[in-house]
Amino acid sequence: MAMNPMQRKANNSFLLGILITLLITGLIIAFLIFQLSNLNKQMQEEEAKLKQVYVLNTDIMSGQVITSDMLEMKTIDGSAIPANAITPVDVDNKGTVVDESTGNVIRKLDVVTKIDLKSGTILTSEMIATADELSSDLRRLEYNVVQFPSQLQTGDFIDIRLRLPSGEDYIVVSHKEVEIPVVDGIDSENTMIIKMNEVETLTMSSAIIEAYIAEGSYLYATRYVDAGMQEAATPTYLPSDSVINLMNKDPNCANEAKQELFKRNNDSSYKSAVRNPINDELNQNSEDAQDNIISSVEEELKAAQEERQKYLESLGAY
Repeated sequence: MAMNPMQRKANNSFLLGILITLLITGLIIAFLIFQLSNLNKQMQEEEAKLKQVYVLNTDIMSGQVITSDMLEMKTIDGSAIPANAITPVDVDNKGTVVDESTGNVIRKLDVVTKIDLKSGTILTSEMIATADELSSDLRRLEYNVVQFPSQLQTGDFIDIRLRLPSGEDYIVVSHKEVEIPVVDGIDSENTMIIKMNEVETLTMSSAIIEAYIAEGSYLYATRYVDAGMQEAATPTYLPSDSVINLMNKDPNCANEAKQELFKRNNDSSYKSAVRNPINDELNQNSEDAQDNIISSVEEELKAAQEERQKYLESLGAY
């Protein structure tokens, strides 16, 4: 039976509708597959960024031994992990992170924290120390010639910097934990205690004398925002040649501590950039240098004696 034009048109329209529907459906499916593929790719990329790190599950005081029961493994975005974080696969230069036989972090050695740490902190190599890291030349030294930040507290980590009148500014020692002496229940206003090795002690002494000579120069402390997460700054100050020669002959200076300082000192361009501005300031004050040193040392000693007297009085020694 012949199909009339109206029926033929209707059939054609129906077939065309099916084809369009199939085409649209195919495009939608292709788009969804493309989106799903992109989503899977993004998920794979995100998973690739994830790393496992040790996170503290309890608050820990400075000097406390860390054991495995204080840690838990967490998988987090690698971009939020410090470069020196302790991970299951990474080992720092001290050895294996966890000793399976004892449960202590770092094999064969007890590990202690350098600073107070809160639960949830990502553990990094900067936060811990082993017994063998306490060098024989490490000492607790008191300084009353460093300008304090207004809110400096015991347990803060600081850099000590030397600022010249010309605006040059150098890091003398870095990443030092501060202890503020307490006398009769009151924090000292001008004295701090920090641990220093022999090289750092001689470097600090050089900076103090040069600050005395160059009028308008001073030493000041800057606090780290988050000492556990921030790596130690690299010292930029170079002592005079005579002090470096003294370090070279001093048997108490550990070789490892001297290497970086000597490396900077042997870089002639770096040495010129650091020492020339300092020497210029020293030369401008050369005539009054001796008087400046004497008066400044007398003030320093007087402040130290007054601090000592307050301490003894608080003990009932007077």
